[in-house]
Amino acid sequence: MKTMTRATLIHSPGGGSASEEDLERARVLLSAEYELEVLLVSDEDSPVALARRALASGSRLLIASGGDGTVSAVGGALVGAADAALGILPRGTANSIAGHLGVPRDVDAACAVILAGHARVIDTATVNGRPMLLMATMGVHAEAITEVDPARKKALGVLAYVLEGVERMVGDELFEVTVEAHGERATTMANAVTVANMARATTLLAQGPAETEADDGQLSVTLVATRGLLDAVATAAHLAASALFRRDADRENVGHFHAREVRVETREPRRVMVDGEDALDAPITVRGVPHSLRVLVPAGGGA
Repeated sequence: MKTMTRATLIHSPGGGSASEEDLERARVLLSAEYELEVLLVSDEDSPVALARRALASGSRLLIASGGDGTVSAVGGALVGAADAALGILPRGTANSIAGHLGVPRDVDAACAVILAGHARVIDTATVNGRPMLLMATMGVHAEAITEVDPARKKALGVLAYVLEGVERMVGDELFEVTVEAHGERATTMANAVTVANMARATTLLAQGPAETEADDGQLSVTLVATRGLLDAVATAAHLAASALFRRDADRENVGHFHAREVRVETREPRRVMVDGEDALDAPITVRGVPHSLRVLVPAGGGA
């Protein structure tokens, strides 16, 4: 009799466009190869708690089914576990973590990636000690995620965040921010600050540096300051081109650099989004944790 590897599917029923049909399809496909346990996220059982429970029971493949928040929470519980791996079923709106790593949105295709078992070891980070896979943001990008109109998000998907962000680049006031890295401190004005471990091209406000890779041991920091409609539109177009052609942004109102650790302080209180979730207040200290998480990705997506 074939001995099947244990795996745990942690599903967030409220994760973006997640559905019962998707869950059942994934269950059928994955059960062909794994001894599969399915755990549902609820008010009583968070993704982190379920992930820890699965690890304690001996499961060494944890599959996160949901949006970036769910994927980040499950992945965070796996950081440093060299004998365990994260699988991803992207069921959210943005699916930025999956998108950066090349994991497809389609349920069958995403399950095929998991079943193929090709692992890539990526970096993670911590924000004030909290695990981070994707990025920490404050200002325009954070507000676009929390304030976007639900009807617009349903109709346009991730594009809704882009449009909301551009609109807020027009109207949001600049705030004073102090950034410390490489032993130096600098204070400037900005309306968006992003510290990214990885970033999709559609996340325009993270596109200062030409390269933001998930396994380069570096954090990418981007600061943007826009004033008025024309400046906002021109800056958004420039950042989109920077992402498309993989080149550094060179507008005067866009600052960027790489660092292994960065501290960000604001003069006035400012909320910080971590991996798409409203998380904490500034100031923040973000520290990279190189090569700390094994993720199942498409073949050719890394080793």
